[in-house]
Amino acid sequence: MVKGVNPKVVLFLMILSQQLAQAQSVYNAAADETKLKDYQGRIIRTAEALGVRLSEDLPVYAGPDGQDRPAPAFTAPQSGSRAALPMPALSASSPLVPSDMPLPEPISNFGNAVVIWHSILAQLGDLGLPLTGSAPSFDEISKRVNDIVKKTSFKARNQGQPSLFTEPGFVKEFESATGALFVDGNSTRLLIDGEEAFAVKDSLIKNARKSLLISTWAFYDDITGYQTAQMLIEKKKQGVDIKIILDNKIVYSHGRRVVKMMKDAGIEIIRYEDSERGGDYWHVKMMIADDKYAIVGGMNFGDPYSHKDPNFFKWRDTDIIYSGPAALESRRIFARVWNSKVKEMNLPFKTLDPGSDNGDFEAGSARISIMLQDPPKTSPILVSIIKAMYGASRVINIENAYMVAIPVVTQAVLDARARGVEVNILTNSKESIDAEGRPIIDAMAKCLFPFVRAGANVYLKQGKGDTLHSKFMTVDGLYTSIGSYNIHPRGERSDTELNLSILDKSETEQLDAVFMRDISIARKINSVEELKENPGLVSQIMSRFFYSQLSPGKQ
Repeated sequence: MVKGVNPKVVLFLMILSQQLAQAQSVYNAAADETKLKDYQGRIIRTAEALGVRLSEDLPVYAGPDGQDRPAPAFTAPQSGSRAALPMPALSASSPLVPSDMPLPEPISNFGNAVVIWHSILAQLGDLGLPLTGSAPSFDEISKRVNDIVKKTSFKARNQGQPSLFTEPGFVKEFESATGALFVDGNSTRLLIDGEEAFAVKDSLIKNARKSLLISTWAFYDDITGYQTAQMLIEKKKQGVDIKIILDNKIVYSHGRRVVKMMKDAGIEIIRYEDSERGGDYWHVKMMIADDKYAIVGGMNFGDPYSHKDPNFFKWRDTDIIYSGPAALESRRIFARVWNSKVKEMNLPFKTLDPGSDNGDFEAGSARISIMLQDPPKTSPILVSIIKAMYGASRVINIENAYMVAIPVVTQAVLDARARGVEVNILTNSKESIDAEGRPIIDAMAKCLFPFVRAGANVYLKQGKGDTLHSKFMTVDGLYTSIGSYNIHPRGERSDTELNLSILDKSETEQLDAVFMRDISIARKINSVEELKENPGLVSQIMSRFFYSQLSPGKQ
């Protein structure tokens, strides 16, 4: 038995892995509630037989509580602001889903079962059990990232000194460390929450003349998924080239109907899976319209993100739209993945050329680098985040939905505080987090302990079901990191992610204003005691077993 691991937990995991293996063969697109309840019952009975208390709900879908609170309207700062990125005229909104269209439940548990299954295999592999190839430990990942970041000619600066992002040499080091060059001449515009983001996305789809390239974790079988599918099908009929990449596993629980609808209409869809990583997930959220505009951020095509269903959850999320040479670079990244998968999977789809710069952009002053991270071999996004933290001399603002800090993140925050840098962190509370994220809430709380003790300002989102899904960081009012990346171990073990690094004072100031608005309606944590709760079985397993970087000494 591995030292420090509760034997009951290991036994439970091994039994659970067997049950989930059966679940994979039993649960398919037509899985029903009777089978689901039987599956959950077996887990509960196993826990009781081991004498482990099950006081927390398993990650199942829960409906809205009817208490959604509208967020305060965001007003961009006026001083020093750049004019907003021009957009095509917004088209009229699409009709709601017809009342006679049968839709499945918005979320099924099959996707959750697959996530847990592969997480169990990865972690048991780390322990040397012969069930799967081992993944790198969080300490190994941290060392690898630190080795890259610490190769520097610039010593981290204390509070009051100029930010390292004012040093051209540091910016070049940043490019070398991440392997992604900054591209000049781009215009940007923040898209705060679903109403704004999907008004722009819908407009870009309706006004597309040449191509629409879409990458997403999931389409949902709901108003947003159906509307988007109908719009894309219509553009396909008009001759627009439409290509979609989404996660293969997630289709079993999200969007079975709308994905089939689009496929039947002749839209080319790659259901992404990595043949070398059984636990992989495609978590890249990007849309490129006519090679002129690109959108990156945290939102999938579903009602929690778009807010189109007035009776459903309205998650807090952030996208960014940009135009310029970086939009063309985004196409090139999409094309590399598309062409590779078409060849590997022997699909009857056309390959995608990398495109050419015809100058049809909305030019601006933002410098943008784009990073696609495919773990566990490389970590360019994590490198960018850690490198940026060591470049800070004034303030670091972090807004991240599912924050579970591995050692290199924890150390970077503690080092920043030791230099006098102000660190502000906003993440979900136990009440605000979505049902699928609830099993990690204990691990999230524990990773915040050293931050609170070091004097970082930690805030928790409030409101039951009022989930924070946003993922961005700013440094010294000069640098922004934004995209799909959660500061969470899955981003270094399983999830393929895409983030932008942006150097633009005006854009960063506007995002800082958004962050200040968000923490103004959050709860500030004043002591570690406020983070301590008695976890249920699932959270206990996840924090003690899956996230072994949270050793007692760090809690």
